[in-house]
Formats: sequence, C-alpha cells, structure tokens
Amino acid sequence: MSAILSADGLNDFISPGVACIKPVEILPAAPPRDESNPYQVLREDKAPPADLGPAQISLTDCLACSGCVTSAEAVLVSLQSHNEVLSHLSSAPPDTLFVALVSPQTRASLAATYGVSSAEAGFLVEQLLCGDEGLGQDQHHRRFDLVLDTSGAEQLALHYAAEELLSAPVAQRPILASACPGFVCYLESTQPALIPHLSALKSPQAILATAVKALLRKSGRPVYITAIMPCFDKKLEGSRRELTSAAWDTTATAESTPTRDVDCVITTRELISLGSALNITLSSLPRRPVVAASLGVPALLRPLALHTALVGSSGGYIEYIAGRILAANPGTVLAVETGRNSDAVEYVVSRPGEPPVARLARCYGFRNIQNLVRRLKPAKARALPRARARVVGRPKGAETVRYDYVEVMACPGGCTNGGGQVRFGDEVVEVAVEGGQKEWLRQVEERYYESGEEKGEFGGDLVERLVDAWERETGVERAKLLYTSYRKVENDLGRRMEEVSAAELAGKAGGGW
Repeated sequence: MSAILSADGLNDFISPGVACIKPVEILPAAPPRDESNPYQVLREDKAPPADLGPAQISLTDCLACSGCVTSAEAVLVSLQSHNEVLSHLSSAPPDTLFVALVSPQTRASLAATYGVSSAEAGFLVEQLLCGDEGLGQDQHHRRFDLVLDTSGAEQLALHYAAEELLSAPVAQRPILASACPGFVCYLESTQPALIPHLSALKSPQAILATAVKALLRKSGRPVYITAIMPCFDKKLEGSRRELTSAAWDTTATAESTPTRDVDCVITTRELISLGSALNITLSSLPRRPVVAASLGVPALLRPLALHTALVGSSGGYIEYIAGRILAANPGTVLAVETGRNSDAVEYVVSRPGEPPVARLARCYGFRNIQNLVRRLKPAKARALPRARARVVGRPKGAETVRYDYVEVMACPGGCTNGGGQVRFGDEVVEVAVEGGQKEWLRQVEERYYESGEEKGEFGGDLVERLVDAWERETGVERAKLLYTSYRKVENDLGRRMEEVSAAELAGKAGGGW
C-alpha cells in the first residue's frame, strides 16, 4: 500500500506512520549521564553522530508495535520475497513438499499483462513453478509439487461469513470483514475498541494454508507453502502468530516449534521477478496445465479447484451476504446507494415502505476507512470542570450509523488493485493499453470476472460436507481450521522516548542545538 502505487486519483493507500519507533532501539550508546538530573546538555561535538546507518527491523517488530498503521514494504520484501523462495528451494531438505497458493486477482493481473485469459494465466504460473520449462528446466533445480487456486477457499469464506452475520447478536454488529490484513493491523494498533467487531473468519489464504498443512502433515514430510497474492500486506497476515501450527496442531508438544501456515508470501510482480531471476519469461511458457506433476492434488482439495464463481473485486463478501439475506427474507429488495465515491457504497435490504431488514456497506481505501471508523467508534466520556461527565469528542457530522456488515479493504478499488499487482506502464506489460491506470484496472477486472463465468459456485451443503471431511481427515476441529483471533497492540512509544536522552534524539534526527 505504498504511495507510489497510486495513479489517476487512486491515491488512497494507507501511508506509513510519521516515524517508526523501532530505530530508537539501535541508537549508539550515549555519554554517561547524571541519573539524578533528568536533563542533560551536551556540546555539539559531544553529541552522538547523526550518520547512524540504516535500522534493522524484523517483521516481528513491525507486528509488535503501533508506530505505523500499515506494512513497511521495504522491510517485508527483504524478509519475504522471490529470493527467499529460491533460496529455500535450494536449501530445503530433499523430501520437502512445495505448495503454491495463487489468488484469482493475481491470475487476472497476469492475464491482462500478457493478453491471455485468466485460465491461461493460471497455467503459466503452474508451468513456471512445476513445469519442465520453468523451475524444472535444470534437472538439479527443485520445483514446486502443487499449485492451488484460492478462489475455491473464497467460496468457503463467503459461506461462513454469511453464517457468521446471520447468527451474530445485535450487540456484535456491525461485523467488519477481516480479509484485509492492512485494515486488521490498523484497528489493532489504533482502534482497539473496534476489534470485537472484526470477523473471526480467516481469509481464503489462511483457510487454504491451514487445510493444506493439516492434510499433508500425515506424510511426515516438511511442507513449505508460498502464497502469491495481489497485496504486500498479505505478508503481514502470513506472519501472524495466530496463523501458525500452534493454533491448530493438537499433536504438538510444549517443546515443538510452531511453523507458519504460510511460509512465504510474494506478490504478483515478485512472481514475475522470480521468473526473471532464472531468465524465464512467463508469456513464453506453455499455456496448458502441467501433466506430470510429482504430487497429485489431494482428494479433499479437488473441490476447491473445480468451483470458482467470482463476484466482487475483493471476493464478493457484500454481494454474497446480501443475496443470502434476500433469500432468507422473501419480499425484500436490494437498493444500492453510492456514497461520496465509488469505493463507499451502501447495500440496503428492505421491504417497500418498511424499515431496512439489513444495511451493509463496502468501504475501500483509507480515507473511507477513516470516515467509517469515526462513525463507528464509541464517543469518549470526559468530565468537564464543574459539570457532570458527558459524552463529548464525536466529530461533527459523525452520527452513529447502524450497519450490519461492512466489507473493508485498504486498497482503493479492492484487491484487483492491490499494491503488489502489475501497474499500468510497467515494463513487463506486453499489451498496449490507452487510458491510464483506470483503464488498466478495468481490463484486470474483466479478466477476474471472466474466470468464474463457466463455473458454478459452492452450495452450502457442499461446503459443510467438505469441511466435515477436513475435520475427519485432519483431526482439526473446524473452529481452528476456519477461525482466528485478534489482539490490541500496545503503543510503547512514550516509554521508549523516556529512555532516550534529548541529545540522542537530536542526533538521530540529524539536528543540533
């Protein structure tokens, strides 16, 4: 969600915080100070040097602080990148199973890039990762064993998202979609009062990764999962401690080391970079499935590959849930009302002349998210001098709104416009496109929706039977396969500031007195 990703008005990506608090930890030791005196004045020549070199920040640091409201892309790319995938392919034990999870938005972006259909783009990814002309071009080079599409897992997510809403008490509403890790981290860091409203349902990436790890662990072989996603923030999701084997593996002991459900997340553009690193151009690969794969698709994963009805650029949560509510309430109609912009849309289900049965909303882009948060978060109770405590502080015009469900995504335009997607004007684009980023995004969305035209969607019965089979086969209860949790991230900036002298801070900032 970097600012460089904006174009033609789509400049609403979450920005990093003003300052990251972690570099404070690597400041050079200050001169001895008199502990009895909280203030210290140094001559300029005695102050710490301003040229300290780059800070080294781990992904765990990023997830454990609230100095930023989004992912630090530069840090994340260095920790989870195509180079990391290639390195693991070279160094992993020989019996390791390599599995790739590919999002339909990634396939759509590649399809627009190379002027092919979304299905053919999926074949190109499979040929790169599993084929003889891809990673297998060198007989000594490791290749992936299995490539799975996450669109089937999206159908599971839609079904259980609707079930979650229909069974939720009024006090828990609105339920806020939690498939966007950028939005989740923003709430955990800055709006903890709204955390109880986050959907407990895992994202399609997390659902499928948990299922794959749980299904394949019986082989006794190590499993390495790479997710290929449209967004950098999916790297954050893959690194959450709640999404590790510790959350679902009942056979683990206290001495066992938890493993991530997703070992590495790379973006669409990083997938192209992976091919380039091996002098492979995706568009030159065969546009057909890999026939002789070293590992067949596990039987319980085949339904995921056979059903991919796609709606909505970010998975279609709003459309699906609205449809379920309409079906459950005969005589109701759906009214769609666009707000200040195309990324703020309300869906109202009602009977003519009666109060709404349900009010849903789509909220994309950080400006719209800020407006949503201002309207949803509880007002603060503040005691004024010589007056009774009263509720104050709600922004003018921020009236309480009663939504039942809100589909929230940090990227303007949704996941098809994710920060890791191929952009208009990138050198890898092989198709001439006029009209700028907006026209480019329209073509990506065309490829995205076409991939579901000939496929039926999951029915509720099929979803339930599939998850029941997962439970029996893996020994993992559905609550752990499908759901996760969130936590407030404490801001310790104040304490850290107290531990650092003013001279150190001035030196770090490159200033003097």
